[in-house]
Amino acid sequence: MPVIKVTDVAYPTLQCPDLDIQEQFLIHFGMHTVSKSDDTLIMRGDGPQQFIEICKKGEKKFISTAFKAASMEDLKTLSKSGAFSDIEELTTPGEGFITKAKDPDGIGVEVVFGIKDRKIDELPKPFPTNEGGQINRVNQLKRFNKGDTPRIIRFGHYGINSLDIEKSLKWYNEHLGIIATDILQPPAPLGEDPVTVGIFARLDKGSTPTDHHSIFWLNAHLVSEGIAGLNHVSFEMLNIDDVFMGHELLKRKAKEYDYELEWGVGRHYQGSQIFDYWRSPFKQVHEHQTDGDYLDNSIPPQILNPMDDGDPDYPEFGPSQWGAAISETFGNKEGT
Repeated sequence: MPVIKVTDVAYPTLQCPDLDIQEQFLIHFGMHTVSKSDDTLIMRGDGPQQFIEICKKGEKKFISTAFKAASMEDLKTLSKSGAFSDIEELTTPGEGFITKAKDPDGIGVEVVFGIKDRKIDELPKPFPTNEGGQINRVNQLKRFNKGDTPRIIRFGHYGINSLDIEKSLKWYNEHLGIIATDILQPPAPLGEDPVTVGIFARLDKGSTPTDHHSIFWLNAHLVSEGIAGLNHVSFEMLNIDDVFMGHELLKRKAKEYDYELEWGVGRHYQGSQIFDYWRSPFKQVHEHQTDGDYLDNSIPPQILNPMDDGDPDYPEFGPSQWGAAISETFGNKEGT
């Protein structure tokens, strides 16, 4: 049995050498500035979360990701488990409490409770769609202003390049209740054991559906020259229009601000999200995504061949249902 079962992801904390440059990228990406000091930048989306990304000033690296505990009692239980620190009060917007640990790759894992949501009138709502012969929008024109900033509703998931994927999954399962969704294993040569190249894992919320994955591990020995660290951070958009609006805005700003399209737009196989990945000027990968799969805990882990995209004539690693093939640089050490 796990020590506790976390209920959601909360926010990532990154580190980069220039907070002004990072702030501008995140504004173009769709975020809004909450606060900025000499050493800390805090950004939010359009949802009720007080913030969805923190960036500290310093040499580029990935510091941590925070998960949400179900109760203060769970937070206390976790803090006494041996791996996690004593509970501290948060000084960030919304207050709350936090306990901290390091995972097997030395990456920070935080668990928080009691952060108060900010007050908003209501979460933005997407326009109804007229699709598949279903008429849901009548006498209502669907209009966006050219160049609108995309709308982010929440921090969705993150990816890690890990030195030992199975060991990482075991640690997160034992402490936070994380369970495997899809295990990526290409067919092994005769007489050899299969090599796990990636694992998509989700929260265990019982019969309550949750994201297909809240964390994704990729084998660092295969993609980042044995260096563990950030693969990407991902943010859920209001709908597909916001993914494409974000793509258009970042593409238009790319040359001036040194943004780089990493991979997109497309639709994933694992998770089914419509995705679009961009590198910041510091090469840390941020993803826009929407329309992902939701699963409860009745679905067992699936062992999948990452080369199986349903098209025997054009198999590709990390396949898309539609859209561009995975980039050759996805997950490389430049972004860790």
